[in-house]
Amino acid sequence: MQLTLEQYLDRFSWSQAELCRQAGVSEGVVRRALNGEKIARRNAEKIVDALDRKFREKGAKGHIVMGSIKDLQIAELQRKKSNKQAAISKHK
Repeated sequence: MQLTLEQYLDRFSWSQAELCRQAGVSEGVVRRALNGEKIARRNAEKIVDALDRKFREKGAKGHIVMGSIKDLQIAELQRKKSNKQAAISKHK
């Protein structure tokens, strides 16, 4: 079953601040996630791990995984091109 991040917070009676503490992420990260904005994968994983810990504490038999959170947007990793790669791309 997919729930939104806000629905998980309601289900666990967590405030945004509590999620920040439990996940070890900033308020800005949680706010962006709740607004459907993209967040870094590592921050999304921290949020999912915190929710999963709470879920299992409540006696759940399953797990919360990345796909369990509806509308969680993860930013694609963008690597900087090396000078050599940039030069090759420029000449193509």
